[in-house]
Order: sequence, then structure tokens, then C-alpha cells
Amino acid sequence: MSFRFLCMIVVSLAGALPLAAQQPEPRQPMVQVFEEAVDVRVVNVEAVVTDEKGARVRGLSAKDLRLLVDGHEVPVEYFAEVEDGKAAAVPAAAAPAGGAQAPASPGEAVQRSYLIYIDDSFSIAGIRNEALAKLERDLKLLRPGDQMAVLAFDGSRIDVLSRWTGDAAALAAALERARRRPATGGQQLSHQRALQSDVKVVHENDIGDGDTNPLTNNLDREMEALEPRVSPEARTQLGRTAAAVAGALRGFEVPAGRKVLLLLSGAWTMSVAPQLYQPMIEAANRLGYTIYPMDLAQSSSSQITALGALAERTGGRMVVSAKMDVLSEVAADTGFYYWLGFTPAWKADDRGHQVTVEARRRGLRIRARSGFSDLSKKTENAMRAESVLLFGGAERDRRLIVQLGTPKPAGRGTIEIPVTLGVPVESLAWTPKDGGYVAETPVAMAALDEKGGRADLPESHLKVSLKTSPPARTYARFQTTIRVRDDVRQRLVFSVRDAVDGTAIWGEAESKPQPAG
Repeated sequence: MSFRFLCMIVVSLAGALPLAAQQPEPRQPMVQVFEEAVDVRVVNVEAVVTDEKGARVRGLSAKDLRLLVDGHEVPVEYFAEVEDGKAAAVPAAAAPAGGAQAPASPGEAVQRSYLIYIDDSFSIAGIRNEALAKLERDLKLLRPGDQMAVLAFDGSRIDVLSRWTGDAAALAAALERARRRPATGGQQLSHQRALQSDVKVVHENDIGDGDTNPLTNNLDREMEALEPRVSPEARTQLGRTAAAVAGALRGFEVPAGRKVLLLLSGAWTMSVAPQLYQPMIEAANRLGYTIYPMDLAQSSSSQITALGALAERTGGRMVVSAKMDVLSEVAADTGFYYWLGFTPAWKADDRGHQVTVEARRRGLRIRARSGFSDLSKKTENAMRAESVLLFGGAERDRRLIVQLGTPKPAGRGTIEIPVTLGVPVESLAWTPKDGGYVAETPVAMAALDEKGGRADLPESHLKVSLKTSPPARTYARFQTTIRVRDDVRQRLVFSVRDAVDGTAIWGEAESKPQPAG
């Protein structure tokens, strides 16, 4: 069964009418006119440079590297070398001509933010817990200004075990809670065993080569023995897992500084279409995350190579196994790099762009993010709605009124539900037009069913016209229709960008399964 469910918005517009029975206060006409703004966001690219033997190369200047976007060289606006987590002084001759000042001054520590994502749906508890225990032990490696967050995915829902914090005690408690969670990787392995009936199972008493952990040893042998086919159950869960990782990156609070995703999972070693990884790579590159996957399945070298390719697209590398000192390895890898910044010609057209960093001298190898996305306001709003759906929204921003009408059968296991959205008039940008006022706003909807399935974010644009200026403390009323599955309970979140302060205001409702017949 597919983990996705049908969700589509068909927009029909109603006039702007007050939804709240409130007396308007005397005031001037509230009109906010859109003005063209200049987008000055800078894209940061962290580049790890090594020689042919894998040793770090230091002391390079902006003149030693080329930065290309979609194959065309672009000016490097600022350049810095980061050594042991601190910005190094860049000689004037080594700085880009006319370049801007780097975000960190020489000698200043560059904040690192580690997002720990634990995929319990494909983890073996013993291997996972070994890795988490080492992470807890190495929390002492966090420096002043560094922070960490811990998320865990059970196959349907993402739980926030710790939001961003540098408090080692709080993080240790979160990692301890993570070790107590159920892990269902053994079930996925059972599905694989059933698919491969001709696999010779290694006996439990065959320890082999002095390994004192028979569970881990036998698991290693079985995973290598399985043919590169994926059971239907595992493939379905892989789809949920991949979507959840991408959603977590898009929806969780984006931190400052060097952003690192430490992905603990055994799922990515299975032979699946590369397209499954693409949303994760796009989300990571869009937000500037470097991915470091940790293999919790102890897989073969060919499967590890596939994991390495996933990491490489974001400038990271594979953390081979839970036996490694993970945080130590990642902290060292993210502590020495070159920091390049440039400002694209932003068009807000949702196009993805390829980024390449090249060395002007021979014999150097470079690891860096492979792209960035030029997001439209509509897509940014959709990401905010997804964030509210997955992680909850601030109660002060819960300012949309959402009213669901009576569902009607729509065929093929779906229903259509009329929806009335009430948007505070103060949150809309009203433009004078033809003697009246017009307001337009994109609205995003995200939906999560009780089985963990999430809908694609639909694109909708709402528009309303009034003959007179709207009174304060009233709501513009928009009517839409959504089409969803009829056999499952779903949480629906709607989000609109406040045109005045840019915050995402939201509201929610619940769709219930319909009785059969």
C-alpha cells in the first residue's frame, strides 16, 4: 500500500466578509502596498579541500578556487578559512577583490549545529544504542556556541527529543530517552529474510573471528548475504522514512552556523531507486546542511559506497559504522574547511541550481554542497505549513479560522470537503484598485494521516476584492474545497504568510474517516 494519500485543493473564492462578530473600530483605511524588494541573501558554501592522499590542504586563497553556478563562474564575495572551528585570518592578498567581510572575524569560533536524526524504523536496537552511547560520551566535544537537536522517527511520526541546545546534560537525557525507544529494524530484516528464502542463515552460535557480540556478527553476515532486492514492506517504509527526513529538514527550525545532519539509519543501504534520496539531498542543499549518514546495518562495501554518494552530494562523507567515535569524526571533518559566499540573482522561481567548487591547481580534491534552490514565496509558505504539521506552531501565530463543511463522496475512495478560511484583515496586503481594494495571498496546506502518510503540498493562490477598506479586527473569508481519502483520520494545517511581519500564521482542522457505504 502506498504511504501517500490523495490531497488536492480546488479553489473557489468568496467575498471578504467578517467571520467574527466584532464592532469595527474607527480608523484610517488599512492599506499596505507591495513594493519591489531587493533580495540580498547570501549562499554559503563550505568546501573541504584535500590532496591526493586525503590530507587537508591549508593556506589556500580565494584565487586558488573557482566557484561555478550552473557551469558559469561567479564572483566570490567573501572568503575565509576555518581552522579547528575558528575563522582564520585571511591576508589581504588572498581575499577576493572587492569582497565583503566574512560572517566570522579572525579567531572567532564558527557555531556548529548538529541535528541528530534517529530512524528507529530501520535500526537494530543493540547497534543503535551503541552509537547513541558513544554520542553521549562525546558531548564534551561541543564547544561554546555549538548546539545539538535530537529527533527520532518511529516509522510514522517524528518525535522531538531535544530542540536546539548546547546544554550537555539536557542532550544526554535526550539520548538516554532515545535508547529506550523501540526499534523495528529487526522486523524489516525479517521481511527481507522471507523474500530471500534460499539464503543460508548463519547460526547464532557462530561467533567468528573473535567477535564477542554474536547478535552483531550474525546480523553482519545476514545483511551481506541478502540479494539486493527489497521487500514490499521495507520499500513502503523506505518511502515514509525518506519523506520524513526531507520533511524534518524543511520543517525543523533552521539554525545558524555550520549545519550538520547526522543520520542514523540502516535503511539507505537497501537497493532502491536513487530518486528516493533526491528530496533529502535537495532539502539539505537548500538549507545548507551537510549530511553524515551512519550505517546501522553493518552493510557490504557496495552498499556503503551508495551511502557515501548520498553524503557526497551535500559535502559530507560516510560514517562507516556505529563502532566509530562518531561525533569526534564529524567534529574533526567540519572543523577545517574553506568558507565561500556569493549572492545569486534571486528570481523566486523554485528552480534548483548546481554549485561546483573547483581548484585552480592540480592534485586537489574538493567536497562541497552540490546545489541550492531559489524558492518562491509560495514554496516557503508551504514549508512553514509542513513545519507546523510536523513540529507544532507557536500558539500566538494560530490566527487562521478553519471551518470544515459536510463531506461529499468524490469517487475512488475520496471525499470532497468544503473549507472556509478566515484570514485576519491586518495580515493581508491591501492594494488600491479601481476605486476599491484587492488582497492576494498564497495559502499552503499540509496533511498528515494517522498512519504517518503526508500529502504533497498543493499550490493555491487566494484573491479577494472589496469596494471599501476592510474594518479592523475582522476576517477576510476564503472558500476552498479539498479532496482527501475517505478511510483515514487526517490532520489538516493551513498556513498564510503575514504580509506585515512575515510570520506564518496558521490554523488546523481534522478530517474523520467516513462510514462505509
